[in-house]
Amino acid sequence: MPKPQQSPPSTSPAPPSTPTPQPTPASSAKLPRLDSLASSARSLLAAARRSPVTTLVAAFFLLSLIMYGEDVRTIAELSIDDYLYPDADVYNVSGLPPLVLPPPTCELSRGRWVFDNVSLPPYREKECTFLTAQVTCLANGRPDDTWQYWRWQPSNCSLPMFDARRFMEAMRGKRLMFVGDSLNRNQWQSLVCLVQPVLSKGRKKVVKRGALTIFHAKEYRATLEFYWAPFLVESNSDNPNFHSIDHRIIRPDRIEGHAKYWRGVDYLIFNTYIWWMNTADIKVRRPDSRYWSEHDEVPRIEAYGRVFKTWSDWLDENLDPARTSVFFMTISPLHIRSIPIPLAFLISLSLSLSL
Repeated sequence: MPKPQQSPPSTSPAPPSTPTPQPTPASSAKLPRLDSLASSARSLLAAARRSPVTTLVAAFFLLSLIMYGEDVRTIAELSIDDYLYPDADVYNVSGLPPLVLPPPTCELSRGRWVFDNVSLPPYREKECTFLTAQVTCLANGRPDDTWQYWRWQPSNCSLPMFDARRFMEAMRGKRLMFVGDSLNRNQWQSLVCLVQPVLSKGRKKVVKRGALTIFHAKEYRATLEFYWAPFLVESNSDNPNFHSIDHRIIRPDRIEGHAKYWRGVDYLIFNTYIWWMNTADIKVRRPDSRYWSEHDEVPRIEAYGRVFKTWSDWLDENLDPARTSVFFMTISPLHIRSIPIPLAFLISLSLSLSL
């Protein structure tokens, strides 16, 4: 007898449920990627804790960032300027009248100082924020300011007044560098103060890199630079911040440590003088020595000649006179007062350089 068919058990209908959202392909790809990055970061941190080498590399990276962060920022700013001002070659060009120069027959070294309170001074001390404290005469208490109103007047001709705009137009895309001691540093600071009023606000800055200090005139893509090398050649006084050394020692045959910074410069202005006037003899490090203490005493005029031989040989071998103009500033007064120059030294120097 056939079995009666059993009906399926009755069930109450299930309440409608909200469907579980399925991840989209984009979100499903993002989650594993974030997990992977987090896992990689944890792995790197764990490796850094385990490996002193990784820790050393990270510390070196941070130190480099601190030391050269200003340089990186300057390069970035200049790159941004190239983007913002693609027509910099013709940017801010002014129609300047022809410059009247003195005739070649004029003897510029013969003349007199003339008081001129109409066209001078070319800049005010308080208006130049690039001056260092040690050369701000008025801020340091000098009671008079008449020294700013004297200009040199040659006997048989006239010199045109300095025109900062014209100068910067001539410097467009170029580099000018003073090399030497604090007398040349004064010249560099004065030149910066002369030109900075014609530069746009926010587009001029000074960057220091050891012995090299650079003033950037961004809208002209030009730099005015100073390089500290009081003897031109390498010495134990080459640190621009710690050079007050009682026993100064030079290496008259070594110059590349400084000279590598002079390549590619359009105008080089050198000087070295006052640091040679301390003693009759000067300490010279022996060629193959390992320490500064290994040196000899050499008459300064002999050492001076050796330095100039090293310097001039480097110029001949490394600079293209069609690209770079070289000037040498000879004897100058000191910072504080004009001190007579020993006649014997001048005679010896003249004879040495004429040989």
